[in-house]
Amino acid sequence: MTIKSTIRYLRFSSLGQSNGSIERQELYTDQWLEHNKVRLVDTFIDKGKSAKTFDRPDFNKLQQFIKKHYKKVDYLLVDQLDRFSRNAGEAMSYVKTLQQQYGIQVVSVTEGIIFDYDTPGSFFRAGLQLLLAKEDNINRSIKVRGGIYTAKVKEGRYIYKNPPYGYNLAGAGKARHLVINETEARVVKMIFRELLNGTPKYLITEKARALGFDLTGNVAITRILQQPVYAGLHYAKKFKDHDGGLFPLNVEPIITQSEWYRVQEIITKPVKSRTIVDEHLPLRGLLKCYCGQALTGAPSRDRHGKYFYYYKCNQSKHLNLSAQKAHIQLENVLELMSLPENYLSYLKQNINAVFDRKMSADKELLKVKQRELSEEERKLESIEEKWINNQIAHDTYDRWHTNLSKTFVNLKLLYQN
Repeated sequence: MTIKSTIRYLRFSSLGQSNGSIERQELYTDQWLEHNKVRLVDTFIDKGKSAKTFDRPDFNKLQQFIKKHYKKVDYLLVDQLDRFSRNAGEAMSYVKTLQQQYGIQVVSVTEGIIFDYDTPGSFFRAGLQLLLAKEDNINRSIKVRGGIYTAKVKEGRYIYKNPPYGYNLAGAGKARHLVINETEARVVKMIFRELLNGTPKYLITEKARALGFDLTGNVAITRILQQPVYAGLHYAKKFKDHDGGLFPLNVEPIITQSEWYRVQEIITKPVKSRTIVDEHLPLRGLLKCYCGQALTGAPSRDRHGKYFYYYKCNQSKHLNLSAQKAHIQLENVLELMSLPENYLSYLKQNINAVFDRKMSADKELLKVKQRELSEEERKLESIEEKWINNQIAHDTYDRWHTNLSKTFVNLKLLYQN
């Protein structure tokens, strides 16, 4: 076989690869070139870019080079196939394109394989190498996520590079932990205290800036208020069969958990559903297609400029129901469902009686909840008084205060509703 020339394409990761590993890969490539008497045309190196995707700067340059100079190229050299790409489907598709469209074959130098898409054995080896690389990547991801879950949930460690505002990092390795920055902690306490007192966020921002708060952005204060670390908590994502959520963090809290939960109740905004009302299409979103999908609606204009309205199914394009016809059919159905006047009078009387009984029962329930709310307020005041008078320890106070605050907040929300 006569080899005219070759491109060498190497992907060096800045993570997980030592200088010695890179030097060995270069040595293998140089030996392959020398052994096969191949002339190197150009080199493309992606440093520190993930092979999970082909959208990498030097890979894009490589593609542009191939499109212009593919007639001068026989082989594309990679140090090993998983460095070329870890997406098996995309990689096999690109290997096929290189060979069939440009006449270029991919060579894995360290594995000693020339991939030929038209040879079943070679194609199988390429697919196997890519699948093994994918499996290794999945296993590595599982280990990393498992390690993060263990560190957060079982060990209560803070694992992030930068500390949240109000804390500094101390120690190294597993002994790495957060310590309170007293100056910043005072600002954090003020932010939570002011919000619980009903102060608007823009005024809280002004006060925080006056105390030296230097975090920028329109949502800087909101992020502080949402940060559970200040209450000695942190989030962990679900891992396999283990639940995710909030877990204790080994850190000295700046505020109590009850204060943090009360703040979350205040700043959490209810999700509003988006409703589009159109007098020409009042049944849009209410009518259902026989496929189960809710019908949407849109007007259609004829050549004279007149509009006609239709209900349509996005999933079943064949359904196109005249809005005028649908409205007439609905009126006919409602007419059939209409009740005589004596029936309506009877229903009104009974409905009013049921409504009166329900109102009376709700008033009694409201009185009960008011008494429960007052009792919880009394308990909160009592626990605070005992702590002030040194009758209970701070840990006991914090535990009881957190539980009572949760109950108090829930009762208050129920009372308001």
